[in-house]
Amino acid sequence: MLALVCTLVFAAAATFAVGAVFVTMQGRKGQITALLAEYRSLERDREFLVHVTSHEAEAPRAFAAPQLRRTPRRPFKQKDAVRSARSRRAAA
Repeated sequence: MLALVCTLVFAAAATFAVGAVFVTMQGRKGQITALLAEYRSLERDREFLVHVTSHEAEAPRAFAAPQLRRTPRRPFKQKDAVRSARSRRAAA
């Protein structure tokens, strides 16, 4: 008998909770619609920005802009590697 009463109380509480959620959603329908519209607007803005920035033309280099220079390096030779290995062994 006690189990039946507890089951009925639990079912009544669940029904009340579902009803409260439904009434709240009906009262806030305008706010929910506005939030969804704002989300869609932000998504369209994001897509537009991606579209605009992905098709950007490369800017020409200014005449006064410094050119990048690489310092010339001497080619690495096998005998240099052997010499450095010997010096490391001697230091150890």
